[in-house]
Parts: sequence; C-alpha cells; structure tokens
Amino acid sequence: IDSMNECLSNPCKHPEARCIDKPGDYLCYCPRQWTGKSCDIHDPHSRGGYGSPITGVYGQNLGLTLQELDLALQREQCVKLGCKEKQGDHHCDEDCNTYACEFDSNDCSLGINPWAHCTAPIKCWEVFMNGECNEACNTQACLFDGRDCQ
Repeated sequence: IDSMNECLSNPCKHPEARCIDKPGDYLCYCPRQWTGKSCDIHDPHSRGGYGSPITGVYGQNLGLTLQELDLALQREQCVKLGCKEKQGDHHCDEDCNTYACEFDSNDCSLGINPWAHCTAPIKCWEVFMNGECNEACNTQACLFDGRDCQ
C-alpha cells in the first residue's frame, strides 16, 4: 500500500496547476499555455490538461477514468471563466470555445458542434490543425484532421 502522498512536496510548479496523487507518482493538471510533467514548460498553444501522457484508471476516490476527470476539471475551468453567463451573447469567447464549455453555445460557429458525429478514440478537436497527421481523425466525420494528413 502506498501511504505517501507525492503531492505534499508541491511537484506542480505552476501556481494554478492541480496535483493528483498516484501510487508512487503524481499527475499535474496544467492551466492553459502550460505543459510538462510538472507544468513548468510555457507553451502558448497548449490547451492545458495533463502535463504528460496518461493511461489507466484513477479510481481511488472518484471512480472516474482520467479522461472523465480531465473533462470534469476542464468544466470546472469553464465555471471559473464564467462561460455559462457568456453563452448565447453572439460574441465569440475563445476561452469558452471548447468541448467542455459547450463551444461557447455556438457563438464561435455556425450553430453546430462540428465533431458531433466523430467517433475517433481520441479527442480530434484537441489535435485539429496541429500540423501532425492523426489517422484516427482523418475521416469526414472528424473533419479530416484539419487537413493535417495531406
């Protein structure tokens, strides 16, 4: 049994990062524009989230997969940004134009969720037009990965 809480040493370097204790390890949930295992790398293009690739299930207390936890933490950020109050004001709020924030209630689009029929095993909206070909997203329903595969 792992009784050590790796988060007690404050391994997440950014003050807005959230630490999640794992057996013998930790995960940092980074704010936007920060990445790296300890959220110590500034990247203006980073959407935030986990600083390093993750696998498995985080089930000790919440019974959630890490992907579900990631979405829950993103939705928490939407609340902090006041995205619900900004929805439907016919003004595109880029910080709220994410899946977790319901795409700013379509204020930034033509009134549709463009990935509604995308069934790829990865979040294609997060890798869309990032300059790397993601074959799983290279379908009509997933908007051909923003033509990254051409």
